[in-house]
Amino acid sequence: MNQNFIMSNYEKHPTNEGVYLKHFFSSEIDNRLNNLEVRIEPGGGISNHTHDESNEFFYVAKGKGEFLVDGQWEIVREGEALVAPKAIEHGFKNNTNETLVLFSTFSPPIR
Repeated sequence: MNQNFIMSNYEKHPTNEGVYLKHFFSSEIDNRLNNLEVRIEPGGGISNHTHDESNEFFYVAKGKGEFLVDGQWEIVREGEALVAPKAIEHGFKNNTNETLVLFSTFSPPIR
C-alpha cells in the first residue's frame, strides 16, 4: 500500500445521527489540510456549527441535499462544490430517499 494514502473504515459521527465519516488524509501527513468522506443517510444531517480557524470545502459526490451557510439554506446536487468559510455557521440536511455523499476538506486542518 502506498504510504501516502491512508484509509480507514467508516465511523459514526460523534453527535449527528445518520452521518458516517471515512478519513483519507490527515494533518499528520500534511499540516495544511485534512480530508474525509461524509455519508449522510436519508433523514440525517449535520447540525449547524462553525470552525473558527478553518475553511471547509465540500464536493457533492452523490445525491442531493440542503446546505446551510451563513443563514441561507441552498439545494445542493451531485457534482457541485461548496465552501463554508471559517467562523461561518453551516450544516447539511438530507431530506431525500438516497444517501448523500460529500467529500470534505479542511484548510488549515482541524485537529
